[in-house]
This record gives sequence, C-alpha cells and structure tokens, in this order.
Amino acid sequence: MNVLQKYLDKNKISKYRVYKETGISKMTLSHATAEGKKLEGQTVKVLSAVAKTLGKTPGQVLDDLIALEKII
Repeated sequence: MNVLQKYLDKNKISKYRVYKETGISKMTLSHATAEGKKLEGQTVKVLSAVAKTLGKTPGQVLDDLIALEKII
C-alpha cells in the first residue's frame, strides 16, 4: 500500500477533504496516493497540503510518513 494513502487512512482524512481545504488538484492527489508511489517521490506541494489539512507542519508530516513507512 502507498504510505501516503495509509497515512491519510490512519488520520481519517480523505483525499476529497485535502482537495477541498487546500485547492490542490484531484489529479495530483491521485498520483501521490497511487499504488507503487514511493515516499521519496512525494512533492513538497502534496506534503504541505496534507499538513495544512491536519494542522501540522510539512516536517511533522514527513517525519510521520518516514516512521509509518518503517512499520509497513
């Protein structure tokens, strides 16, 4: 499973909510959460949008994703 999608699921955040709250495109989110997309390939734009939705900093989200990637 894609680590970003797993992270969104874990935090009970939908791609739709990220899109609505930040204006990031649906296509960008779809590509970011596609099966096989590696964490190293995620963009600052995507991480910033997820962070804004969760009320966190992009650095916190990245730290969370790195930790999650180690256990899945």
